[in-house]
Amino acid sequence: MRRLFALCAITVVSLTACAQTPRTGTNFCRQLAKEMPGIAVMPATVDEVNASVEHFTRLQKVAPLEVQEDWDALTELMIAASKVKAEDAQSVQQVADLAYATEANAQAASQWVKATCGVDISLGVQVTP
Repeated sequence: MRRLFALCAITVVSLTACAQTPRTGTNFCRQLAKEMPGIAVMPATVDEVNASVEHFTRLQKVAPLEVQEDWDALTELMIAASKVKAEDAQSVQQVADLAYATEANAQAASQWVKATCGVDISLGVQVTP
């Protein structure tokens, strides 16, 4: 019985590990290519903001260690922005403060993406062949 349980546990762990996309620069760049059309557009409606959050969240799931902390910060900013209440000055100020607090993360993520994927995410364009 113990062997069967151990075998089942190993199988579950193995299948879970195989199901996740490895967090590599190559996989991040592939996912970025899929998400870039949605990221390159400045969201103007609630639906577009929610779509942007989804783009950032999908990229967050494959972000390698080199950029994970920075991408996590950007994703948190997008989530906070999606929940802002425009009529509430405190809510707006909290998002503005978070935007300023994550500026270094945005710069670092942008530089990493440009160097690794050849894409300038601030402009939404390919910068290397």
